[in-house]
Amino acid sequence: MGEGDYTITLDPLDGSGNFKSNFPYFGSSVALELDNDVKVGIVTNFATGTLYLKTKTLFQYTKLESIEFFDVVSNPYASIGIFERAYNSKIYAKKLKNSNYKYRIPGATALSLALTNQVQFFVYEGVMRSYDIRAGLFMCDGLYQHKEKDLTIICSKLNHFENLKKILL
Repeated sequence: MGEGDYTITLDPLDGSGNFKSNFPYFGSSVALELDNDVKVGIVTNFATGTLYLKTKTLFQYTKLESIEFFDVVSNPYASIGIFERAYNSKIYAKKLKNSNYKYRIPGATALSLALTNQVQFFVYEGVMRSYDIRAGLFMCDGLYQHKEKDLTIICSKLNHFENLKKILL
């Protein structure tokens, strides 16, 4: 709306089903763009009070009550992934199960994307809505990504990425 050089993409309630169910995995996401290039992404989990902030040069998180920021780093101990909307999976859930990959389906896409460094992988089957993912995908810059019409795979480690591509594709 309006005029100006910047665009703001906002998902005011990421994980609305979780919110309605009082499941503590919901928040909001905001992307600030200039010339279709995200400059700042913010994803917040309202249930835990955690805010993730990414710019071109930093990726940090904080607890809202403290506002002391810490760098987001990869979790070397991750043994699960996130598979958003796996309950609608026609092909890929079975392939992951047959390959002994464990995953969770938390139900807030932008928040799950912001947490991709903390898990083995992020998988999404289907078409993602742009307002759901603009800020979250920005937080995955620098990670290994494969996107096609109905499948998105994102990993922080190359070995997981290559293995998942072999399994799923």
